[in-house]
Amino acid sequence: MTESVEIYSGISSVAHRFKGILLDAYGVFWGGNEFGLLPGAKETMEQLVSAGKIVGILSNATQLVSKEVDKLQSHGLIQGKHFHFLITSGEVTKELFTNRTLPFKTPRNTFWLFGGVHPKYSSHEAIFQDTSYKEVSEITDADFIYISIPHIDGEDQVDPEKFRAALEAIKVYRVPMVCANPDRFAHEGKPPMAFVRQGSIAKMYEEMGGQVFYIGKPGGSVYSSAMGYFRRYKISDPQQILMVGDTPETDIRGARNFGMPSALLMKTGMMAERISHNGLEKALKALQDQPTYFLGQLADEFYSSSQSS
Repeated sequence: MTESVEIYSGISSVAHRFKGILLDAYGVFWGGNEFGLLPGAKETMEQLVSAGKIVGILSNATQLVSKEVDKLQSHGLIQGKHFHFLITSGEVTKELFTNRTLPFKTPRNTFWLFGGVHPKYSSHEAIFQDTSYKEVSEITDADFIYISIPHIDGEDQVDPEKFRAALEAIKVYRVPMVCANPDRFAHEGKPPMAFVRQGSIAKMYEEMGGQVFYIGKPGGSVYSSAMGYFRRYKISDPQQILMVGDTPETDIRGARNFGMPSALLMKTGMMAERISHNGLEKALKALQDQPTYFLGQLADEFYSSSQSS
């Protein structure tokens, strides 16, 4: 199968075919809070904007947009110079909470937090601020469960099974769960490791018979939000936009379902992790969500080699 797959070096090989470029963050241009920007990402994004491409960022991060923009700016990524707009799952979630558009009844306007606040990341409080929902300490008083960034005693975990006992203890209450980040893993640390994220918790709860409401990729609502921004730049056809991501089940599946071409990165992020563990042939055979293109990474090799030297 690998002989029939063409893997382009970087996005410059295919970008000329599109008016808009939609980027995932983690594993695409962002290597995690400890790593920062991936080699060549800043130069490549600036080059895309300079070439007249409309560049958007569509992230499953549960932070609000303003916080993410500030973080990227502190690393040299400037809105208007390197990208035009940014959408986070956290911002979309806050809008849903503010407008009370959850798909289940919330008569008490209460939620229970699974996992507690992760000490390394901002708390969930910003998402719930100025909404009608209040946190409760007992799950029996909650209308729904909100999943925090998973951790055990403040430490990230690589094995989702470590959270099974906690989920078994709460499944008997049959409380619906809100997952604001469908990603099952995210790369953090230096070197980056795949740590458990909210999507893994939600999937396990679902397998136990629990009800889960997902927000973010691969859901269509975030792609619709992205299209709203692209229309401001007179791009109204999803076929004119390329979604670039590292995770087939969220980035590629979401784009395909929305009718948007996609590119899967192979040397960074989740696919790189899978290839390192299973080999290229096996990783490709396991793909259920086929992209339009395969790319080695976002940046051309020129930028990667020049920055690492």
